[in-house]
Amino acid sequence: MAAGHSGREGQEKGTGQKEQGMVLLAAVVMMCGLMFVSTTASLNSIGQTKVTSVELDETRTFYAAEAAVEWGSNELRALLLNNLDPVQEDLDQLSQPYLEGYYLENYQIQKAGTTSSEIITSGDYIGLYGFVQRYNIEARVSSERRSTAINREIQHQYIPLFQFGIFYDDDLEIFPGPNMTFAGRVHTNGDLYMGAESGIYCDSYVTAVGKYWHHRKDRTMGDPPGYVRIKDALGVYQDVNRGAYWLDNRQASWASEALEVWGGMMRDQAHGLATLKLPLPPAADQHVIVERPDPGDGATERDQKYWYKASVRYLDGVLTDSLGNVLSQPGVYTLRTDKFYDDRENKWVDVVEVDVSAMIAGNYVPPNGIVYISSASGDFPAVRIKNGSSLPSGGLTIATDLPLYVQSNYNSTTKRGSALLCDAITLLSPNWNDGNSNKSLSYRTASNMNINCCVMTGHVGTIEGSTYSGGFENLFRFLENWSGRTVSYRGSVIDLWYSQHATAPWSYGSFYTAPGRNWGFDTDLLQPGNWPPGTPRVHTIQRGAWRQIS
Repeated sequence: MAAGHSGREGQEKGTGQKEQGMVLLAAVVMMCGLMFVSTTASLNSIGQTKVTSVELDETRTFYAAEAAVEWGSNELRALLLNNLDPVQEDLDQLSQPYLEGYYLENYQIQKAGTTSSEIITSGDYIGLYGFVQRYNIEARVSSERRSTAINREIQHQYIPLFQFGIFYDDDLEIFPGPNMTFAGRVHTNGDLYMGAESGIYCDSYVTAVGKYWHHRKDRTMGDPPGYVRIKDALGVYQDVNRGAYWLDNRQASWASEALEVWGGMMRDQAHGLATLKLPLPPAADQHVIVERPDPGDGATERDQKYWYKASVRYLDGVLTDSLGNVLSQPGVYTLRTDKFYDDRENKWVDVVEVDVSAMIAGNYVPPNGIVYISSASGDFPAVRIKNGSSLPSGGLTIATDLPLYVQSNYNSTTKRGSALLCDAITLLSPNWNDGNSNKSLSYRTASNMNINCCVMTGHVGTIEGSTYSGGFENLFRFLENWSGRTVSYRGSVIDLWYSQHATAPWSYGSFYTAPGRNWGFDTDLLQPGNWPPGTPRVHTIQRGAWRQIS
C-alpha cells in the first residue's frame, strides 16, 4: 500500500513541473512578442517623427520662399510708382529679404519681354484693353535638408481711361432724382456714395478703392428710397436693398455678402482693390496734366501734360505749333472779353472762342488732333467751343487748364473720337443767347442738346456734414432753364481733380433748372480704334500667376 502511494505522488509532481514550464515558456514568448511589438512601434515612431520633421521643414522652406517673393513684389511695386520703366540695374538695386534660419540661394527680379497690348486677363480690371509689362520675381530658399524655389509674375498694367463709363480719383457721389442707367464701368479711387430717389441700374463693374456707402456724404439725409441694382456675374440685377437693410459698409457681413450677391461685380476696399492713377509722381495733383509747361517739369510730366502732346498751342493770344513756330489761323481762336455772364460763378467770362467749323473749313486741323489752350486775360478766363457739331475726320482733343463751355450740339453729326479736358465744364444749349446771360432765369430757356465726347474735368467737393456738391448727376454744369428739355450725352466721364478756377458751389434752382439726362457710356470706346487723340492711361501693379519650381 505504501509503495503505490509514492508513485502517484511522483507522477503528479512531474505533471505539475511540465505545466509550470509551459506557462513559463508562454510567458517568455509573450514577453518577447511584446518586446517585438514595442520595438517595432518605437522604430516606426522614430521613422514617423523623421518623416514629419522632413515634411515640416519642407513646408517651412516653402513659406520662406513665398515670403521672399512677396518681399520682392512689394519692393517692385514701390519702385514702379516712381520709376515707370526701370532698367535691370534699377531692379538689381532693390533690397533683398532677410530670412532668419534660411539661406537665400537665388533671388532675382527681371523684366519678362517687352510691353504688350492685350485684353487684361488677371487682376482687378479683367476685361479691359491694356498695355502690360511683365516682371518675374524668383527666389530659391534652402534649409539644412530642403530647398524650394518660387516664381511670381508681376504685371505693370497701363489702362486707357476712356474705357470707363465713370471714373473719379476722389470720392464719387451719385444720387440722381430720375432713373439713371450706367452701361460702362463705374470706378473711384476714393469712397463711393451711391443711392437714388427713383432708381439706378449698373450694367458693368462697380469698384471703389475706398468704401461703398448707400447714404449721402454730407449726411444731411438718410438712405434714399430708390433702388440700386447692379448686375451680378451672370448678368442678373441684384439690389443693394436686401429687404431688412441696405447692403453697404455699415453691415459687418459686407465683404463676404457683396461677393456672394454680385460675384465680384461690386467690390471695394474690403476686397483689396488696387488704385488706378495717371503715371505721374505719387504726390502730384493730377490737374497738372492740363496745366501750362513748367521749367521744373521732368520726363514724367513732359510725357503726360497735354501742352507737350498738342501739335497746336494757344497761349495768351499767341498760336504756335509744337516747335514754337507762330501760326496764323484766322477765325478759329478769338479772344472775347466779358463775353457773357456765368450766374453760378457770379462773374463775367473772358473767353477764347474756338470755332470748329472754321478750323475744318480753313484746313487748320492740328496734325495729331490735339489742341492746348490757356489764357490769363481778364478776371475770369475760360474757353468756349462753338460750331462743333461736325469734327475733323481724325477726331479732336481740346485741353485747357481753364473752365470750358460747350455751346450747342457737339460731335453730333458723324461721330468722331473726341475728348475735352478742362478745369470744369458747362453745357450751353443751342438756344443760348449771350445777351440774356445776366438776366433772370426766365430769359434763359434751353433747347435740346446732343453731345458725344469723352470728358476729363473737375468738381467742387462736398463738405461732409454740410454742403452737397451735386454729385455726378451735376458734374456737367448748366446756366439755363432746362425744364422739359433733354441733354443726350454719350461718352466717358473722368473726374480727377477739384476745380481750381470755377470754384462756386453747386445749388439748385437759382441759376438753372435740370434737364432730362439721357446720359450713357459710349460702348464704341471699348474698341481702341475709336479712342480720341491722346487718350490718357492710368496704371496699376497687379500680381499675376505664380508657380513652385521645385
